Amino acid sequence: MKSLSNVKEILAFLRELESNNDRAWFKANKDRYDALRKPWEADVERLISLVAQFDPDTRGLTVQQAVYRIYRDVRFSKDKSPYKTYFSAVVSGRGRKEVRSCDYVHFQPGRLMIGGGIWCPERDVLQQLRSLIDAEQEEFEHIAQGPAFKQGFQWESDSLKNVPRDYPKDHKLAKFLKMKEYLVTRHLSEDYFDCDDWVERVAADLKTLQPLHQFLNYVFE
Repeated sequence: MKSLSNVKEILAFLRELESNNDRAWFKANKDRYDALRKPWEADVERLISLVAQFDPDTRGLTVQQAVYRIYRDVRFSKDKSPYKTYFSAVVSGRGRKEVRSCDYVHFQPGRLMIGGGIWCPERDVLQQLRSLIDAEQEEFEHIAQGPAFKQGFQWESDSLKNVPRDYPKDHKLAKFLKMKEYLVTRHLSEDYFDCDDWVERVAADLKTLQPLHQFLNYVFE
């Protein structure tokens, strides 16, 4: 099925928004925004249906649950810019409210990416994840050397300076035990999306993250 949205046009709009992040400009360009957003949401809906074919938890997810609004919550932020300068969506059972390992799509000038994992887990969940990696070292290493990482996904997580004290300093998976979250991303060029079926391409690439999701989500079962 042909993708409906034009990623290059979306990025062009977002670049202008970066330079004119105020309500007056956005109001004057609201019709243009709506014309870009509507087909993009239709493509996200299509992406959800494709991911649901290999991830049953995604079945029933609506596009409204998956996509982030463009309006920023500035109440507790020093940055009072009223609008986000990206389009993004979480593709998983609970959409934006998901706490488990899930898929993510992000369109932003200079930061086009797809990825997944667990972002900012609660302290007890983080401890369980580290314990799981330590207990299932062989399985985790197999995943970390699997198809997703061979095709360009990379770890992108904040880390401690030292290995947590519950584990030996020379642990062979020390790099992963020091992580504060477990995220992988694949940064992409505009050319990646310069095709009629980029939604299918993204779905196929996200499918390679399924072993990682299944492993990390053991801690929630």
